[in-house]
Amino acid sequence: MSRNRFRLGRGQRWWLHGTFSVLFLTGVVWWILHRWGGVETEFGPTPHPWNPWLLRLHGAGAMVALLVLGTLLGGHVRAAWRAGRNRFTGVGMVAFCGGLIVSGYALYYVGSETGRALASWVHLGLGGAFPAVLVVHIWRGRLARRLK
Repeated sequence: MSRNRFRLGRGQRWWLHGTFSVLFLTGVVWWILHRWGGVETEFGPTPHPWNPWLLRLHGAGAMVALLVLGTLLGGHVRAAWRAGRNRFTGVGMVAFCGGLIVSGYALYYVGSETGRALASWVHLGLGGAFPAVLVVHIWRGRLARRLK
């Protein structure tokens, strides 16, 4: 973390934005190809050949994201919470991340089709909304810093 205890350092911002960009892009591209990118073969329709690789990259990005979130919880989140800064959107960020973690886990380990479909829709909704929530959190933090 930089000298301002709430502002992330350059490296931490790079990892945060890079990791979540990879997660968002691989998730969106996978979803588009899963919905509309099927390939017709002599054996009938099959999923797009990129789908397994996008899921692998998405899963690897999720592992990195857990590490990045760990660094945020220990420094940025703790310091901001103690100072009472940007709590509303900060709690939203933590809740969104928690929802994505739980729903992503459920996509792998829930056995029923109904549970898996629910986890899929929750994960898709949270993941699709995540960039907007992140932008609002950053904007509110910068606004509060300017007003101080």
